[in-house]
Amino acid sequence: MIDVFSKFKSGVYVVTTVIDGLKYGWTVSWVSKVSFKPPLVMISIGKNKKDHEKFEEAEVFAVNVMGENGIEVARHFGLSSGENVNNFKEIDFIELKTGSPVLKECVGAIDCKIVKTVDAGDHVVFIGEVLDSVSKDGESILFSNEIFP
Repeated sequence: MIDVFSKFKSGVYVVTTVIDGLKYGWTVSWVSKVSFKPPLVMISIGKNKKDHEKFEEAEVFAVNVMGENGIEVARHFGLSSGENVNNFKEIDFIELKTGSPVLKECVGAIDCKIVKTVDAGDHVVFIGEVLDSVSKDGESILFSNEIFP
């Protein structure tokens, strides 16, 4: 089964949120559209991620779609943790409606409020209603073991 799962292609995303004024970010690869009306998306965060419990306190999030120029930023959020370090210290971002960080290096982002949370084995699935979005020039990248060894 793992061999087949590894053939599923997925992008590289940095999911960000703000909780009690503190900003958090995680690199993830499991993101999907769920509905057009209302506009809904799904993100899945592994329970093995640093600070994954913190995300369960969130009410909002942004999905930052990463392109070639964002690989190092995606690596940064894949290795750092909001509880242990200020992982936004040297990261440029803007905020949309929810206050969740939208990264300068992303090629697009959606700003969401969480409408449902589902415990799903070794992951937690969050469904968010899209409140705002931004699109920039550039193409998204696919997750690979070469980029994230």
